[in-house]
Amino acid sequence: MKNPVAYQNKDIISKVFGESMRNKSFRAYGMDIPEIVEILPTNLPAVEANEMRLDNLFRLKDGTIVIVDYESTYSYADKIKYLNYVARTTKRYGLSEKQNQPVRMIVIYTGSIRRGTTRADVDMGCLQFTVEEVFLSDLDAQEIETRFQRKIHSGEILSDEEQMQFIILPLVHKTKEEMQDCIVRCFEMAKKIDSPEIQRIFIIRTDRVYR
Repeated sequence: MKNPVAYQNKDIISKVFGESMRNKSFRAYGMDIPEIVEILPTNLPAVEANEMRLDNLFRLKDGTIVIVDYESTYSYADKIKYLNYVARTTKRYGLSEKQNQPVRMIVIYTGSIRRGTTRADVDMGCLQFTVEEVFLSDLDAQEIETRFQRKIHSGEILSDEEQMQFIILPLVHKTKEEMQDCIVRCFEMAKKIDSPEIQRIFIIRTDRVYR
């Protein structure tokens, strides 16, 4: 059986992530795209009665619609799920009636998934579909945490990009044990950060988000 992030926890992660992403971008995770200007509702028309809703839906500064999903495991069959997300988003927001309306499907993989172990595209002849992949395993968790410890200890303010990295830092680690150890350290760091947003997001919800 797959062992993905439990859906109720994914729901919390996506909500926390969505709330903190307004006027920010994915540059903190290695993807250079325009800033997010609007967080859109994710209650889309269902294709299947038992299909889970997508994680995040954003509108970027350039008008692009971005669908975001988080995965701690990889399955090529998930491309069907992503295609359904695109179809439902297109229906919900009437995108089929708009010419030249870009839609991007971004999948963020936790540290347990390495670059080169997935496939981003689907080619069925009549249909070509490509997701954009973000690998948190590309980030250097030790370097990031050491830098944060140093800045927080000296009373420096974390930049918007650093705050985004701080929120997902435990997910950069490969194993559950490493993740749990990082949660404890991040919890202590968060209490020292002069940012009500970080404290609200991380301290209040850490035990539920990453459990």
